[in-house]
Amino acid sequence: MIAKPIIDPLFYVLTGTSVLCAVLIVVRASQTEYDQYRFLLWNLFLAWLPLVVSMFSLVLTRIAKGAFLAVGLLGCGVAWLLLYPNAPYLTTDFIHLIFSPSYGSSYEQSLLLWFDLVLFFLFSWCGLLLGYLSMRHFHSIVAHYIASWVGWGFILVVSFLGGFGVYLGRVGRFNSWDVLSPFSLIEGVIEGINARSAIFTALFGTLILIVYISLFILGRNQVHLTDDAKIGASDLGRSRTM
Repeated sequence: MIAKPIIDPLFYVLTGTSVLCAVLIVVRASQTEYDQYRFLLWNLFLAWLPLVVSMFSLVLTRIAKGAFLAVGLLGCGVAWLLLYPNAPYLTTDFIHLIFSPSYGSSYEQSLLLWFDLVLFFLFSWCGLLLGYLSMRHFHSIVAHYIASWVGWGFILVVSFLGGFGVYLGRVGRFNSWDVLSPFSLIEGVIEGINARSAIFTALFGTLILIVYISLFILGRNQVHLTDDAKIGASDLGRSRTM
């Protein structure tokens, strides 16, 4: 069984941020009478799916054993890998902001631009955090049941597979459920292997990897700081009793 909690404190941050994103969409629609960015809510919903799968996988490590656990984790792993690109995909929605003709030089229009910039950043950041947390769950599973170095190899491979998945979604216009039409999906994947997709995959794979390593290190440092604080409090308590 893996000691990692199923509901991480970051889960509550992501829940609150997602609610805030939805509120901002509603506020924008009420002020502009044009809800052109409602699609962001659907994309955010899809970005939550890999985290749901990874949390269920952690539950499996607590309730299942033997072959049932192995088959369950394998199935969840495949499902997660198919769904994972939905999380970093949110970063590509900035393209709608870049090419939007809605902004001008007036104060109201420039204020709308800044509002939308914050809106898109929150959606993108939420997507990256959702991807990070779900990837960290599977990192723990792979490292626990196989080996630590295999866990990091898993992160490296998945980062660039995720980058290619983002390419298939943004450029190839594929969705996770296109796996139900395997022949057209395979054809699209083969057609998507070219120089442009390689550059795109390298860019977004690097982004995913850097975000993961950065947040992973920050999380580890936070644990060390907490442990140091506990040790310091314990030492202070002992000194007062002397």
